[in-house]
This record gives sequence, structure tokens and C-alpha cells, in this order.
Amino acid sequence: MRRIIILGTAVTVLIAASVAVAVAAASTNSYTGSTLSFKPSKAGSKHKPVAIGFTETLMASNNTPGEVAAPLTDIKTSFYGLVSNAGHFPTCNGTEMTVMKSDSFCPKGALVATGPVNSYLGGTSLSQAKATPCNPFLHVWNGGHGTLWFFFTTGGQYQCAGLKTGATAAYPGHISEHGKYMVTNVPLPPDISTSVANIPNFYGSLVKEVLTFTNLKTKFHHKTIGINESIGCKAGKRPYSVSFTATTPSGPQTETVKGSAKC
Repeated sequence: MRRIIILGTAVTVLIAASVAVAVAAASTNSYTGSTLSFKPSKAGSKHKPVAIGFTETLMASNNTPGEVAAPLTDIKTSFYGLVSNAGHFPTCNGTEMTVMKSDSFCPKGALVATGPVNSYLGGTSLSQAKATPCNPFLHVWNGGHGTLWFFFTTGGQYQCAGLKTGATAAYPGHISEHGKYMVTNVPLPPDISTSVANIPNFYGSLVKEVLTFTNLKTKFHHKTIGINESIGCKAGKRPYSVSFTATTPSGPQTETVKGSAKC
């Protein structure tokens, strides 16, 4: 009888512990609606690559009503069948953008992507009632050597809680190839995530970002090439994934959204 009681108690403790772990591991953010689309929707091949552009629609929300999304600290996208030719295109230096608080000096041919960003700025409580809308416009520049530079601008309809262009520093992303996938990893520094504009515990919470990567082309060895090219698809589809890492009260959390586009 005593042995049964002890075993029963042990099982109860294990169940309670597993429930506690499940609660602690519950996702804070949801990324429903995050998608990628590609244009043109052609597969191409290694011998006949197709220059391609694409649009990222990234969305985040908190699973708790009345709260904004926990701040993101990394976004990683993986695209099947794409390769980068950025090394043959003009570049611009993110360090200079940060110092000059402007990117107006950058060569036009180095501008890789642009798009609006909708977000909230607020404290660590993530209370939407205490958060302020922040809706800047994002520029993405070719930095060379597999680097992209991301720089927020404001002006006109794109305003961010009184912050001006250059209030946050340019930050880098990195392009690499893993097997048949082109991977773009963008660590989001505290300056735009957990200490926006270098204000401690001033959180930036993404709502929506629509970033369009232009189908840039140039001449190389008397041949027209695209900054991004498609060299193949998989069963008529282009698989992709977007991994979001956020800072939450229970620690870092990573969620991955997977999908595919017609090819």
C-alpha cells in the first residue's frame, strides 16, 4: 500500500512538472499571416537562372488580449532555389549611415528593398494601452560580402513616436547559402528591439512589415544578371520558412512559419 502511495505521489509530481513546463514553454507571440511571394514565379535552372524579386509580409501579435507582441531579436528567412549575386552590385556602408543619420548619399543601385513597418513602442509590460504607434519606412541596402544594411527612415506619412531618421542605427543582416536554400539572417539589436533609440527597457513590438525586394539587374561579363536569381524549384513549389525569435518574460522563444509559393 505504501509503495502504491509513493508511486502515485511520484506520478502526480511528474504530471505537475510537465504541466509547469508546458505553461512556461507556451508561445507568447503569434505570427499568423507571415508570407512570402515571388515574382516572376519561374523556376529557372543553374544554366538558365531567372532574375527574381520577392515580397515579405511579416506579422506579429501577442497571444494575450490587450498586449502587444514581445520584441523580436532575430528574423531568419530561408528560400528554396535562390542564389545571391549581390557581390556584383553597388554597395553602401551602414556605419556611415549611422554617423550621418541619413542614407541619402547611398548609390541608387545599392537599394535592395523598401517597405512600411507598423509597430508599437512601449515598456516591458507589453500593455497596448500604454504603447505608442511607430510606423517608419525601412530601407535595405547592399553592403557587400553577403551583408545587408537595414535603416529606418521617417517623414510624411511615416512617423514613429517623434523619432527622426537616424534615431536608430543601421543594423546588418547576413546572406548565406545552405544546400539548396538561400538564408538571410537578421539579428535585431537592442537599439530597435528592447532599448529602442538606446532608451533602456523601451520595447519595439512589430505589428506588420511589408518589405519588397526589387528585381534589380546589372550587366556582368556582357550578361544581364539579377541580384537574386532562381535556379530551381521543388515539385512546382518554392518552399520557404521564416523563423522569429522574441524576448519574452520566460526567455527567448523561437517560432517558425513555413509555406510555399507557386513556381
